[in-house]
Amino acid sequence: MGGKIVDFHGWELPVQFTTITQEHTAVREKAGLFDISHMGQVFVWGPDAEPFLQGLVTNDVRRATLGKGVYAHLLNEKGGVIDDIFIYHVEEQKYLLIVNASRRVEDVAWIQKHAAGKNVAVVEATVGAAIALQGPEAIAIAARVCPSIADLPRFGIAEFSIGETKTLVARTGYTGEDGVEFFAPAPHLTVVFDALVAAGASRGLSPAGLGARDTLRTEVAYPLYGNELDEDHTPLEAGLAWVVRWDKGDFIGRAALEKQKNAGLARKLVGFRIEAGGIARHGATVVVDGKDVGVVTSGTYAPSLSAAIGLAYVPAALATVGQKFQIRQGTREMSAIAVKLPFYAKPVPAKA
Repeated sequence: MGGKIVDFHGWELPVQFTTITQEHTAVREKAGLFDISHMGQVFVWGPDAEPFLQGLVTNDVRRATLGKGVYAHLLNEKGGVIDDIFIYHVEEQKYLLIVNASRRVEDVAWIQKHAAGKNVAVVEATVGAAIALQGPEAIAIAARVCPSIADLPRFGIAEFSIGETKTLVARTGYTGEDGVEFFAPAPHLTVVFDALVAAGASRGLSPAGLGARDTLRTEVAYPLYGNELDEDHTPLEAGLAWVVRWDKGDFIGRAALEKQKNAGLARKLVGFRIEAGGIARHGATVVVDGKDVGVVTSGTYAPSLSAAIGLAYVPAALATVGQKFQIRQGTREMSAIAVKLPFYAKPVPAKA
């Protein structure tokens, strides 16, 4: 399909097909189809599966009732984020964990280490592939290949047949738009991909690459592992306290988070808009009153906002809306202002 292929953590993936802005706009206005096969798939099942996962992650796994999923964090004992994952309850006593490509090896080793002695099995789906259909037309397109997909609730997951091909379908995504993600062995998903391309031809469907995926997720302030999240930052510092369920019982890293919460945060993630100077990128330095105070984690041009935006870690006292920053990228200086997150929210349709 003419995609510009790049190496992404050992995977050959398209960074773009046309332009990042065109693909971004297609997802916001119509629909985009992404190859997300780089995401790791790990199955955890057995009589101890739920309590095992409950002690392993921050969110309450009981909220992932059969056929539903929850977003959660795997933490180390210091409260740092090993990975941010999605946990789907796909069958009785069986869960599917979607993990980041950059953390797949570490995650599997961590999960297997803590599974020792428990009545659970941990198996990576090494031939697993995935595609994501995102945008306001996504569900209508998916319903053309399988009408019952339209009945799937938000965060729901179920197995569907598309022709003679079976695939797990989840009502989730990473763009801030409605949509679905498909999980199955790679040979199955090539069939599904072709079916979706044909079904979406008349509804503005566009293939989309990693470039648009990044601008879309940044506009809605979704974190990217290795940028906003890593083992040296906690969910609280990243502004993701809602992922931590204090009423669920103990989990790895809880004590460290409680200590940090009680002491107060020294640093926080903040969103900013560039007022002049260009586009800030990952690693740029945040400066206030001539002093280096923080670092940019993500920065891009936001097509939906016609503005340059970014995220950065700064001292908690400076993480307030309206705070002015200078950002230094090499020899270039930019001026920025802290703004409320998310940067972009879907406009509410006007009433007829």
